[in-house]
Amino acid sequence: MSVLAEILERRARLVAEAQAQRRALAEGIAVCRSVLVVVDRGMVWAAWLRARPYLVVAAATAIAVLRPRLALEWSARALTLWRVGRLLVDAVKPARDERAGSSLRGN
Repeated sequence: MSVLAEILERRARLVAEAQAQRRALAEGIAVCRSVLVVVDRGMVWAAWLRARPYLVVAAATAIAVLRPRLALEWSARALTLWRVGRLLVDAVKPARDERAGSSLRGN
């Protein structure tokens, strides 16, 4: 078999393998697509609200005035969620810093 024929055969095999990998990756991403869309929308809403903190304060004030019991229940939930979030961030931060430090060293 000539060298050119071997190269062409190897190329065809690699192209077929790459296409199979792309197909598998597309199927894997398709499963996560709906979750990623929801997360993306949530991040957009969070950025929009972060740029307008007065709306959050106005809504919280209105709820506290109109439905104080509901405000108390939700504030307890929000406080718990915030504490759990801080706990997770504090747990992940050392690993993240270690990974960033090792990538800076070139390891």
